[in-house]
Amino acid sequence: MHLLIKVELIITVVDFDGIGTSDPIGKVVLGYDASATELRHWSAMLASPRRPIAQWHTLKYPEEDDKKD
Repeated sequence: MHLLIKVELIITVVDFDGIGTSDPIGKVVLGYDASATELRHWSAMLASPRRPIAQWHTLKYPEEDDKKD
């Protein structure tokens, strides 16, 4: 369980058009380096490992740098 503390999960939503490339339209980052709602959701999931914890998230632009300076 303690190894999950250092995990980061990046979920990317893509626009699948069937012709050519699928373009990313947004992403959500969950994990140890997340912020605000995403970090609270990650903490709730770690606190209840065998219980589903549902949460809506707002997509960020795919090219946004999620690392803090």
